Amino acid sequence: MTQSENILPTAPSESVPPLAIRIIDRMSMVFTYGATIGLVMLALTIFVDVIGRAFLNAPLPGTLETTAYWWMPVLTLLAFAETERRQEHIKVTILLDALPRRLRQLVEGSFGILATCLLFAMAYYTLIDALESTRYRTVTASSPPVAIWPFKYVAVAGVLMIALQVAATTYRHFTGAYPQAKNTANEAD
Repeated sequence: MTQSENILPTAPSESVPPLAIRIIDRMSMVFTYGATIGLVMLALTIFVDVIGRAFLNAPLPGTLETTAYWWMPVLTLLAFAETERRQEHIKVTILLDALPRRLRQLVEGSFGILATCLLFAMAYYTLIDALESTRYRTVTASSPPVAIWPFKYVAVAGVLMIALQVAATTYRHFTGAYPQAKNTANEAD
C-alpha cells in the first residue's frame, strides 16, 4: 500500500457542497446585507423622528408605519435564511440528542423536507397576498398614508429564501454534514 492510498477520505462535513447549495448559501449572505440595510434605515428613521420631536417640535410623519411595515419586515425576513445557514435558530434537541448520529440526521432531514414544503407553500400564499396588495395599492390608514404593498414582496423573497436554505440544510442532514459532531470519539453511528 502506498502512502497516498493510506490517506483517509475527508468527512462529509468537510467536503465541498454542490454548486446549488453554495449558491443558496451565498444568496442567504446577500439577503443578510439587505437585512443590515433595513436595520440602518430603521435606526435612521427613528433617529430623525426623535431629533425632529426634540429640537424642531416636528416629528417625522409616518415613522411608526414605516418602521412597522417597511423596516421590521426587511430586518427580520431577510435575516432568517442566514440564521438557518449558520444553524443558529433556537432548537430544543433533548430527544434528538439521545439518538445515534445517523438516526438523528435522518429524523432532522425528514422534518426538513416537511418544513421545506410548508415554507414553499407559505411563499406561494405570500406571493398571492403581495399580488393582491399590488392590485389595490395597499396603504396604511395613517396621515400621510404609507405604501405597504411594495414591501410585501420583501416578505415573499424572505420566505422563499428561508425555504431554499431549509432545503439546503435538509440536504446536509441526509448527506451527513449536519449535525456536526462535537466529539466524534464518543459518537455512535
